[in-house]
Amino acid sequence: MKFGKTFETHLTIEWRRQYMRYGDLKVLIKRGVDRAPPPATTPDYEIQAYYRAFEETFLMECQNELTRVNNFFLEKLSEARRKHNTLKIQLLAYSHVPGHTSSDLSIGSNRIASHLPNRRRSSAEKKMTQRQLRSAYSEFYLSLVLLQNYQSLNETGFRKICKKYDKYLRSTAGAEWFDRNVEFAPFTDGHLLQYIIAEVEDLYTLHLAGGDRSMAMAKLRVPPLGEPTPPFMVFRAGLSLGMLIMLVMATAAIYWKRPPTADNIPGFMRLYRGPFTWVIFNFFMAANVAGWQRAGVNHVLIFEIDPRSHLLPATFLEIACVFGILWALSMLGFLLHDLIFVPDPFLFPLALILIMLGMLVVPLPIMNWPARWWTMKLVGRVVSAPLHYVGFADFWMGDQMVSLGNCLVDHYYIFRFYATCWLRSHLMINCFKPDVMVPIMSSLPAWFRFAQCLRRFRDSGSKSVGTATRSTIPSPGSSSPATWWPSSTAISGTYCGTLASSGSFVVNTSSSGPNWYTPFRSTTS
Repeated sequence: MKFGKTFETHLTIEWRRQYMRYGDLKVLIKRGVDRAPPPATTPDYEIQAYYRAFEETFLMECQNELTRVNNFFLEKLSEARRKHNTLKIQLLAYSHVPGHTSSDLSIGSNRIASHLPNRRRSSAEKKMTQRQLRSAYSEFYLSLVLLQNYQSLNETGFRKICKKYDKYLRSTAGAEWFDRNVEFAPFTDGHLLQYIIAEVEDLYTLHLAGGDRSMAMAKLRVPPLGEPTPPFMVFRAGLSLGMLIMLVMATAAIYWKRPPTADNIPGFMRLYRGPFTWVIFNFFMAANVAGWQRAGVNHVLIFEIDPRSHLLPATFLEIACVFGILWALSMLGFLLHDLIFVPDPFLFPLALILIMLGMLVVPLPIMNWPARWWTMKLVGRVVSAPLHYVGFADFWMGDQMVSLGNCLVDHYYIFRFYATCWLRSHLMINCFKPDVMVPIMSSLPAWFRFAQCLRRFRDSGSKSVGTATRSTIPSPGSSSPATWWPSSTAISGTYCGTLASSGSFVVNTSSSGPNWYTPFRSTTS
């Protein structure tokens, strides 16, 4: 990967405007070379004058970039020092270290608390609990690592651009300027930042990890940028994919040889179409994340995910394959229920749904619990969109739910079947007829998206309400499928699907570069 793409991938989105403008300087060099006077028709003194003027212009731009980077780095370093001192006082007071009592906590907060109402002063001076301290130190350590990445990325950017200048201009001015200015710049001096990082690690190890440094670093450590996927994870994903392919082939062969009875075919199709959404969604997530990484989109920072616990494409592929294996095994049980002495084949779809839900919501620190908790919180924020501020991740999930409107109806049919029809004497075909809840369920994703846009319009006065028009067009086929001609259903479904997919495509691709970032994506800052 070229450094320009690496630079865009690894930068912190919130600080995008504070990095050196590597791309602009690269364009400046190319423009300077292209506009150089031709040697065949231009005197030597004019050529030398042109290159001297261009060198002065280029180095002046580099100096301006260096000044801006230095100022921002020093500002963030000062904030880090103040934050470090505050957390250190809180931690030592919590640990009852001699010389650090709870009265010390009010030293830094007296000025703030004096301007607050009486009922809020106590909260400003309250001692933090161990859980709060761990969370605060984890977040603070992450900010220090981001600042360290900012430092190294800008230093590499200046080195690369000076080297590129010397290469294209056949000069040594770039290297000389770098040695004279960047090597001794404040932002390249990482001693103080490294000292703060080391002290944070020591304090966390001693007071919050019981002296166990390995446990402390497991909580604090941030994976390096651009870390490759572990080979064992790729092996597990490939093994799961192979098992899924074999099971799907076996299921198709058995369905061809031993299809369900005519009465059970509608139930078989309806009950297994909904869970298949879980499989295909994770497959597409694996493709999305892999595509974002290849295109240089830092989705971890865009979606505000903890870098310590984000999922890699191989993990999404493994999750999709595990769900697919369960889905195929359940269908095999349905088709072969008489051979394994299970009288009711509809136990297998119910078991599949319960297992999938259990794997999602089980509150244990297993099976990527941070990612599962993040997903559940995100879905909850989409459902309660009018009640709180809406961020980019909320908009993204809302778009996905609009695209999955029919899948939500399928899950409603599953719930209704097991609540009202199962174990009762009803014709199977009647158990999956639409009722008044079907159009309501199919309209819910569009309402969630519309509520998000209304909330964003209220908070920022942006033009997000116009975006809601696309999201709130319901599919007539899903509202009353019994009364619409098949051609009308197909046309309306294709039209609405195209609108939803195009909107999702614009949202997803808008984060691939700064030129797409502002006009097509809802801002979150």
